[in-house]
Amino acid sequence: MPSPWLIQLANLLQTSVPFLSLCAYIPQWKKLIKTRSSNDISLSTWLIFITSASFQVIYAVVQWQIHSYSWPLLISTVSTLLCGIFTVGLIIRYRHPSNINALPQELSAQVNQLRS
Repeated sequence: MPSPWLIQLANLLQTSVPFLSLCAYIPQWKKLIKTRSSNDISLSTWLIFITSASFQVIYAVVQWQIHSYSWPLLISTVSTLLCGIFTVGLIIRYRHPSNINALPQELSAQVNQLRS
């Protein structure tokens, strides 16, 4: 069994993961919201990432049930999964064909002409 200070250090490091991850997601979210386009982002990659994060959450729940001090792992994996789901939501939202802002400029002009 590792020493208590090592466990506390590991828990502290694991607890910092959601905050560091959030810092990594914010630029992607800003770009998606600003450009309202997700055509250059691979949806399949993000779906695989969410699947992986789901498996990590299951593992974290089991570890938390075995070792009650594994709560930082549970928090970090759940937050990673939620951030991934939010990102996929943005990707889908800005890829939807009814969202005129996600269309290339030429198509936007054609759609506007059809509407008038």
